[in-house]
Amino acid sequence: MLEQLRNHSSGHKGEQSLNYFYRYLPKNDVYLLHGIRILHDNYYFQMDTLVITPNFITILEIKNLTGHLFFDDNFSQLIRTYDGKKEAFSNPIEQVKRQRYHLNEILLQQKYSAPIPIESLVVMTNPNVIIEASPTYKEAYEKVIKSPSLQQKFQEFIQMNNQTVLTQKQIKKLIKYLSKVSSSYDPDVCELFEINKRDLITGVLCSSCDQSIMTYVWGSWHCHSCNTSSKIAHVEALQDYAYLISTEISNREAMKYLHLNSSYQTNHLFRSLKLPTSGSTKSRKYNLKPLLEKTT
Repeated sequence: MLEQLRNHSSGHKGEQSLNYFYRYLPKNDVYLLHGIRILHDNYYFQMDTLVITPNFITILEIKNLTGHLFFDDNFSQLIRTYDGKKEAFSNPIEQVKRQRYHLNEILLQQKYSAPIPIESLVVMTNPNVIIEASPTYKEAYEKVIKSPSLQQKFQEFIQMNNQTVLTQKQIKKLIKYLSKVSSSYDPDVCELFEINKRDLITGVLCSSCDQSIMTYVWGSWHCHSCNTSSKIAHVEALQDYAYLISTEISNREAMKYLHLNSSYQTNHLFRSLKLPTSGSTKSRKYNLKPLLEKTT
């Protein structure tokens, strides 16, 4: 579970770090779409970033790996050596080729007057990574780059694809279509990591000592172990609830989860948060999604 969380965090940081290099792409007629995830042939495929231009589309598969990477074409694998440990990863070159196939099939279904060229790249964002490949692995030398090479590689694609195949109107229509059919990956975290929700620690954990459940007294949360006080400690607890259990919570559920003594206290906290609600008074649910936006 920790390895999956580390991979997710690393990937997010890689995508964020590439923002610096996007500004060196042409300013006109270049559109970026991030995190497109589409159902095709009964399976979802996801693309980190799509770069759409009038002449071609580029798929960017973004990796934030560190250590020494070796692309092996004999077994189509990526081998990483890090801290003296060698491990195998699925080959991102093959991954982006599959993405290209599925995207091309979807574009063909839209029946554009001319085929849309689709380029693809694997972008390594960690500046300290060392990349090598088998001498015979031509695709690795063509498809795998480090972030600073994005501008140069994009210029090569421009020279290779000098025919306009998409009008501005078609580009806007394509962006609208891809955004519409894209769906976010929002799994049940407890189910994904095989966690029984009844085993979750409830209450407001003290952020200073990480050992005690805080108590709500006279408008503030107090930790009896380290004497820390906070007026907003419940926000992080509700964020955890949204991630692990549900993005909606009732007054009764919140009172139980936060270890509050009365519905009056719960109402007071929710009034201060000004969260959107649904349902009537008795069945009212509070939407916790705005709290998650504060962490991104």
